[in-house]
Amino acid sequence: MRLLEQAVFILRMAPADLLPAYYIGSLPFILGLLYFWSDMSRSPDAGEYSASAALVMALLFAWMKYCQALFAARIYARLSHKPPDSLSYKRQGVQAASQTLLHSTGVFILPLALLVTLPFGWCFAFYQNVTVLSQNECAGVRALYRQAWQQARLWPTENHHLMAVIFIFSLTIFANLAIAVYLFPQMLKTFFGYESIFTLSSTKLLNTTFWITILSLTYLCVDPLIKTVYALRCFYGLAITSGDDIRFELQGVIANQQNIGRQ
Repeated sequence: MRLLEQAVFILRMAPADLLPAYYIGSLPFILGLLYFWSDMSRSPDAGEYSASAALVMALLFAWMKYCQALFAARIYARLSHKPPDSLSYKRQGVQAASQTLLHSTGVFILPLALLVTLPFGWCFAFYQNVTVLSQNECAGVRALYRQAWQQARLWPTENHHLMAVIFIFSLTIFANLAIAVYLFPQMLKTFFGYESIFTLSSTKLLNTTFWITILSLTYLCVDPLIKTVYALRCFYGLAITSGDDIRFELQGVIANQQNIGRQ
């Protein structure tokens, strides 16, 4: 709960351009996914351009993971009280390639880990750490993999408790969004007299596109909090050897003492 409270506080006190940086990468993929899902499930000509559409979705996925890595790097920089590193074009290319390569395996590994149940917590933490540690002083995919896995193995009980709380929170967000979207056509009819196919038959709204839309909105609401929580876990995990957390607390105490002395 302490980590969750810290994460919420960090997001509330973050500069105004932090969350837009996250959604610039995530919204194109989510909108593309909704269009892809709806088009592939309804269009009679979907098979003719399914390969090119899948390629576009892969590129949007790579862009989303790159922007999420930039978002997590800025969160981590705020925790360490250091400005984010200015990366060269070559380093940015390496970062984008490593994010795409490692996260592409998560599409297969995470469902399998969830099916087996036991290793899911470690796998979930690993892929979150891959995003958080992308700009940390890692050289290439192998170093990023080793450091992310090392941090994923720390404090497993805390990690599983976090996942349980986040899962319950996500279910609450999902239920609220589903109810709000489901009742929205009825509210339009009640207040503005607007009749639609969804008010004539309410079951028309309950299709696969509706559920994938609610899942996508839930993801956009919850995922920034998840990235911040795992940035905190990585910060405290790396601080075991660097001592950054103690050093920053001492700096805060010294600053408070200096302010008291001036008064």
